[in-house]
Amino acid sequence: MPPKKEVKERPIKGDEAEEMVLNYMKEMNRPFASADVTANLKNKVPKAAAVKVLAALAEKGQLTVKPYGKQLIYLYNQSSLEVLDPTEMSSLNDEINETQRELDMKRKELKTLQNDLSAKEALPKTKELGKEIERIRIDNEITLKALLPFRGDMNGGQSSIEALSAEKIKKIDVHFIKWRKEWTERRKVYKELMDQLAESGQIQSTAVFEEDQGINLDDDEAKEVEEGEFCRPPSPTKRGGGMGKPSQLQKVMGSAGVKRSNTDESGNTSPADGKKRKTKR
Repeated sequence: MPPKKEVKERPIKGDEAEEMVLNYMKEMNRPFASADVTANLKNKVPKAAAVKVLAALAEKGQLTVKPYGKQLIYLYNQSSLEVLDPTEMSSLNDEINETQRELDMKRKELKTLQNDLSAKEALPKTKELGKEIERIRIDNEITLKALLPFRGDMNGGQSSIEALSAEKIKKIDVHFIKWRKEWTERRKVYKELMDQLAESGQIQSTAVFEEDQGINLDDDEAKEVEEGEFCRPPSPTKRGGGMGKPSQLQKVMGSAGVKRSNTDESGNTSPADGKKRKTKR
């Protein structure tokens, strides 16, 4: 069977259209053009009829009209609206405030529920738990095998790796500080020499010269050590304003009397430190 044709609604005209438009304008209480009224009323009042109805209502004083460009804008006459007494206004304000508080509470509840939902959605699905458990079990086995030489076997056997004593650790720290100091001083001398050569014009570019000569100042391992915890100064704690507990290496650096000059990462002395040295001289 062929599809049934949609039955078009009969357009409203005359007094019925005038009443519908007036009620709509009063209910919305917003400015509209004739095309807006026709569209918002779902074409129940045709455009031509809407133009006539709006003009008629404006002549009666029920609507106010104001030209805006090439079109006319209509608004329900505000003097025809009911004026609420102060008691009713206060009651409405209280109701609005209460509704606003309830809305804020609902928004907070919604946000909490959305966070809970996101957290639950991030958890493994029930059908994926088996694979997740197997993955964790394999990771645990790998970790236990890696720790076995340090912890000994499961039967109480001794560890195959001897732990370093405090004396050995201190000795290693002293050697580290000694050779790091030697390394930084040599790097500083090299930087000063290259600066002198560049200033005198014997080399045009330090970077080009180093590349031609195959000079590599710091490899990745040296940079990693410099940025690691061994060379990191102790950080102050929040309580009491004191310094944090120094590590074994930092204790040795303090006891060995190693002085740190004001140098940057490239080994260059800062201008402030240079001024102090000139003053002493």
